[in-house]
Amino acid sequence: MKKKILLVKPPEKASFNFGTFSLGVLAAAIKNQADVSIIDATDYSLEYTVNQIFLQKPEILGITAMGLPSIKPVELLILHFLNRKRKIQNSFPVKIIVGGHGASMAYNNLLRAGADIVVIGEGELTLQQIVKDGIKPGAPGTTCLVGEKTIVGPKQKLIRPLDLLLPPARDLMPIPPDGIHLMETSRGCPHDCGFCETTRFYKKLWRPFSPNRVVNEVLRLINDYNAWIIHFADDNFAANPNRVIEICKRLKKEQLPALIMASARADDLISMADIIPAMASANILRISVGVETLEPEISKNIKKNITSEEYKKAFLLMRKHGIFSVASFIIGLPGEKPEMRQRALDLALEVAPDSAHFLPFLPLPDLPIISGQNSFDPNSEDIRDALELTLQFHNHRTTHQRLHKAVKQGGIRALLAQAAFDKVKTGKFKYNP
Repeated sequence: MKKKILLVKPPEKASFNFGTFSLGVLAAAIKNQADVSIIDATDYSLEYTVNQIFLQKPEILGITAMGLPSIKPVELLILHFLNRKRKIQNSFPVKIIVGGHGASMAYNNLLRAGADIVVIGEGELTLQQIVKDGIKPGAPGTTCLVGEKTIVGPKQKLIRPLDLLLPPARDLMPIPPDGIHLMETSRGCPHDCGFCETTRFYKKLWRPFSPNRVVNEVLRLINDYNAWIIHFADDNFAANPNRVIEICKRLKKEQLPALIMASARADDLISMADIIPAMASANILRISVGVETLEPEISKNIKKNITSEEYKKAFLLMRKHGIFSVASFIIGLPGEKPEMRQRALDLALEVAPDSAHFLPFLPLPDLPIISGQNSFDPNSEDIRDALELTLQFHNHRTTHQRLHKAVKQGGIRALLAQAAFDKVKTGKFKYNP
């Protein structure tokens, strides 16, 4: 008889909500071994979420902690669940597993809260092994408590090629409330930015799905799930320019009735003249670019030596081809001086993305650009200034003129430009970790 496994996204409020996509990927990896179900408890209360868990009575309860801000919500869910369990006689036996990027960084917090085991790094192979053999201290890709001692196993091998993975179990995933369907075309990033947690998670290894797999998944989303907004959730979609062009050629032939969103580095986007036009032709019409800083001194410090001229070239090319560009900047990077923060807005306006978000620096564990850090929470002044700069950018006359022009020109970029205006009017720009 197959084990009953329940995968849960905890109740939490977050700026970046990837829903249950990662759980759908995990469910696909074990669906031949187990009876799997998924709950998206993002907007549920703790009480209601625990009630749902008790109704299902799983043998394994898997909880995702996508980032450090998810650690506290996961801790609260575990504690609430175990407290209820202690009050009920003869309640069902269950093992609690936690995984995700946040779990890999803060596993001790989760073990102390009551998790039986925490998965470190990529989870598919590790979860398959746990379902098959149970919890074994020291197993690859895991950490657990034995008495008072934390036992950390060796690193789990990474899946290569990624096409070995089954497509996400979308039949188990709730329909995304915002209508944005996520998918992966690659994992990791070949670059080594000093502020980035992705490099720590995937060890600077970039692995792609094949172009054929990518196109088939896009078609599956459109044909089987009526998707018309698809988000390539890669850290860097354009890491291999030739692959991007091949994928875009195939997508163009399909004449897709969908908007695709992606993220990429500016230097990768302009490394070949055909990349941005190819993305536009494939309906990849919203591209997010992590700028982080336009200060050469800080760029060198974080190992992201991309010039203002390169960013400006990328944003102008996107505008020329009808792509809506979104830039993200980080406030409070190590080495930032007061005068740098004061000119951040002017520099952002100069490189001219359609939209810009300023975010506070997150001093994540094991980042090479920090040392002696006792807290991993963003600085309160950085939060305040980041929000203020975001609002100033979108209320600036230069931004207004650019977006008004986009609205008049029509097309998808016009719709996204109008949405940016609406966000400002309704006050939806905020930082909510």
